[in-house]
Order: sequence, then C-alpha cells, then structure tokens
Amino acid sequence: MTPPRISIALATYNGGRFLREQLESFSAQSLLPDELVVCDDGSTDDTMDILSRFEAEAPFPVRIHRN
Repeated sequence: MTPPRISIALATYNGGRFLREQLESFSAQSLLPDELVVCDDGSTDDTMDILSRFEAEAPFPVRIHRN
C-alpha cells in the first residue's frame, strides 16, 4: 500500500503575525506534506518575506503564488 500524498493549500493575506508558527507546525508533523501551495492575495505586511524564507528552508517543496 502506498502512503497517501499530502498537499497543503494555504491562502494568505496580511497574516505575518501568525504565519511563522503555522509554517513551523507543518514542518513538525510526523508525516511531512509532499508540498505546500500558497496563494497570497496581495499582502502588504511581512507575509511574503516570511514565505520566501520558509520556502528556502522547508524540508518539502513550497510553491508561492501572489495575486
């Protein structure tokens, strides 16, 4: 039996205040996701910076789309 594929879809908008903790929780799971797909709706806070740093260090692929 093949293990399930896990894809996380995350929508963001000016969520920098809470985003680090949320992203860290994805990396701390006993079964890591196969990918994280983020769609940002034009954040004006530090959301995109946080996402970019996480993308560079994440133990799984991260795709970021900015509207």
